[in-house]
Amino acid sequence: MNSKLMFFSSFLKKPTEVAALAPSSRYIINRIIKNIDFKNAKCIVEYGPGVGTITKGVLKNLAPDARLICFELNPKFCRFLDKNINDPRLIVVNDTAENLDFYMKKFKIRNIDYVFSGIPFSLIKKGDKKFIIKKTRDNLKKGGKFIIYQCSQHVKKYLKIYFKKILTHLELRNIPPNFVFVCEKI
Repeated sequence: MNSKLMFFSSFLKKPTEVAALAPSSRYIINRIIKNIDFKNAKCIVEYGPGVGTITKGVLKNLAPDARLICFELNPKFCRFLDKNINDPRLIVVNDTAENLDFYMKKFKIRNIDYVFSGIPFSLIKKGDKKFIIKKTRDNLKKGGKFIIYQCSQHVKKYLKIYFKKILTHLELRNIPPNFVFVCEKI
C-alpha cells in the first residue's frame, strides 16, 4: 500500500490518533529542516512520524554518525517505517513520547539536540500534554529546539510554561495550514 493511502486509511480508522488527512507537505518539511543545524546534531527525536514523510527529509540531511529516534504509537506505521526506510541511523520505537527517559537510558543518550512533532496536542489530556512538553524540554541540550507543527495554536499556551523563547510561523501552503512553533531551550 502506498504511504498516502495508508495514512488516509489510518486516519479514517483512528482520526484522533492520526489527526490529519494527509502527510505533511514539503513546505512543513522545509520549515522543520531549516531550524536544524545538521552539522552539529548528534541526536534528533521525532514524535509521531506516521509514514515517515518528514523522517525521510531529516535523514537526507542527518550526519553519518547521528541518530534519529522516532516515537510512533501506531504499530502499522512502525512496520511501514521499518520496511520502507533502510537506514542504520533510524530507530523506530512503538511507544509514546511520555517514555522518552526510558529510551534515552536504553540507547545511552545524554541529551537531545532537536525534537520535532506533529502529534495532535489538542487531543491529548492536559496533564499528559504538559508532561510530554516538560520531559522534552528537560532532555534537550541548552540551545536545543522543540519544533511542533499543528493546525491550531492550542498548544502554544502550554509551550509558554516551559519555553521562554518561541518563534511562531504560519505555513499556509500545507493542507490544512499549520502553525510551526520553534521552542528553544535557553
